[in-house]
Amino acid sequence: TATRHPHQSQVTLPHHRPPMPPPGPHIAQIEPPTMVKDLNFQNVPFPYSTEEASKKRGFAYSAPFRVLSDEGVRAARAAVDNNVAAYNDIGKGNQRASFFVRGLGYTSRFMRDFTYDPSVTQLLSDIARDQLGVHTMTMSVGHTNVGQVATGRPVDKWHVDSTDYVLITIISDIEEMKGGLLRVLQQPDSSGRHFQELLLKGVPQELVETVKYTGPGYAIFMQGSKILHAVTPVLEAREPRYSLVNSYMTRDVFLRDPTKYHTFLSTGFDDRKDVVPLEYARHKAWRVKGQMKYILDEMAPGVTPEEIAKILETTSEELKTSALLIREQQQDNAAFVDDEKTDGRAEAKRGAGRKGGMQPVTVRSKL
Repeated sequence: TATRHPHQSQVTLPHHRPPMPPPGPHIAQIEPPTMVKDLNFQNVPFPYSTEEASKKRGFAYSAPFRVLSDEGVRAARAAVDNNVAAYNDIGKGNQRASFFVRGLGYTSRFMRDFTYDPSVTQLLSDIARDQLGVHTMTMSVGHTNVGQVATGRPVDKWHVDSTDYVLITIISDIEEMKGGLLRVLQQPDSSGRHFQELLLKGVPQELVETVKYTGPGYAIFMQGSKILHAVTPVLEAREPRYSLVNSYMTRDVFLRDPTKYHTFLSTGFDDRKDVVPLEYARHKAWRVKGQMKYILDEMAPGVTPEEIAKILETTSEELKTSALLIREQQQDNAAFVDDEKTDGRAEAKRGAGRKGGMQPVTVRSKL
């Protein structure tokens, strides 16, 4: 009897559910995109035709589309600002990103309700042509990048994400804003060895596209683990640029896992050290559970010993590597590309020179 392909094996997503404040306003306003870019960077109408829908995971990024109403934007912004005021060290920066706020999955009911809204997850699954779930690292729920005005620093330097997909929603006033532009590299896969080449050679400017947001409440959905992207410095604006970034992952436990443990520690987001190891362990336990569930529930007599051994071997290696990472005996921190020519710092310097004002800050990457 033919066995079911491992890529069809899925298990329930585990999510740590800490005590939450009482329910608050949750105001989604979902207006699906009418166009997305595929991995050939061709425009594809959405909803997909039957033929297009069969092309699994061949998705790069979407056109901007609405996910939050005006009231929802105000609630999201309040969740960020109130938690920054209430908790020490919830907002910080690093060498890659100038300032960000994390941990809102533990402190904000609104962020939890919006992130885990099944109607949002289903739409994103349809766009990605993949069955998705919210990423199991709860510290990433409600991650918000804040682009301060006239610092000369990119809001976020060139990088690929430590999660399969990201939904990036603007929750600030960007009318009359100069700078703060989302730039994407039109290269089908910038991970792995391709990323190493970009570190050595820089970002090819002729392949860079700028994606413009419509306004607050609008989002862009992207396969961030493959598509290199950056946000340029905010040169002028009515207020700082706030972008809410929620992370999603495939529910296919046999596909490559881009999650990097040290992205969440001091060399990356500097999340709480009493939280990260357990979140990461739960994430890996979920993946291994799914792979073992496939053997228990899906394999049938006639499967070859090699097929069985391969799954056991792969699972064993994933657990061993995870243990080394948690013990700090191995490093996997995601690097970023520090390319001043294409991440907006060159434009910021030229603007500062004309005005004789802003003094941009140049920060070298630690790879």
